[in-house]
Amino acid sequence: MINLVYIRAAIEAKTGKRLSLERVRELLVEEGIITKRQAETEAVIFRGYGDLYWTDIPTTDVEENVDDQEGLPDHYVPGS
Repeated sequence: MINLVYIRAAIEAKTGKRLSLERVRELLVEEGIITKRQAETEAVIFRGYGDLYWTDIPTTDVEENVDDQEGLPDHYVPGS
């Protein structure tokens, strides 16, 4: 995995210019530092977790049959 964010930070520290991640990837290919194939497979730009969790259905439903007393002792025994 090629860390484009890290490379962009190094460029910005040296030049004072903040490039887009797409531009950083293009420059790496143009300069022959990585191949076009590496750019496509190893220099992936993070776009969020949607690609990983597309099957998850976000919901705010709460289980109705929750016993709020479950696991609590009936009485407190001092010194135990």
